[in-house]
Amino acid sequence: MMNKDVATGAVLAAFGAWLVLEARTFPTLAGMTHGPGLFPSIAGSGLIICGLLILATGLVKRAAAVPVAEPSPPMSRQAWINTGAVLASVVFFALFLNKLGFHLVAFPMLLVLLILFGINWLKSILLAVGVTVLVHLIFYSFLHVPLPWGLLEPIAW
Repeated sequence: MMNKDVATGAVLAAFGAWLVLEARTFPTLAGMTHGPGLFPSIAGSGLIICGLLILATGLVKRAAAVPVAEPSPPMSRQAWINTGAVLASVVFFALFLNKLGFHLVAFPMLLVLLILFGINWLKSILLAVGVTVLVHLIFYSFLHVPLPWGLLEPIAW
């Protein structure tokens, strides 16, 4: 019997290891103690740790599990809607990011997803605004990665 946690943990840890190995091939910049491979190495290390924890949890569950022949229930209608909404939001983000800009794409996308996932309107609006602004500040101010402004280009700071 193959536990889903065992498979997921193994794949996640393997992906993290691959990410760390690839990041080591990035060239370092002259005069810099760290290069472009630093963040992917940190992210890959986190994936390895999380993958190994999930794998260990799955092995413990599998060892303690009593075999049950009952099938898992089919996905509910709401689960299908949520899955479709997440996939549609990724496509929407990819298609309209450069045309409309990060702010005009991220805010409505987050708002719709949060409401679909059952968060009330006020919390959804506050969270969508907060996350959009926070991501903008992190990328623009700290990482110096400009996000596309799209239609808001005339008021970009």
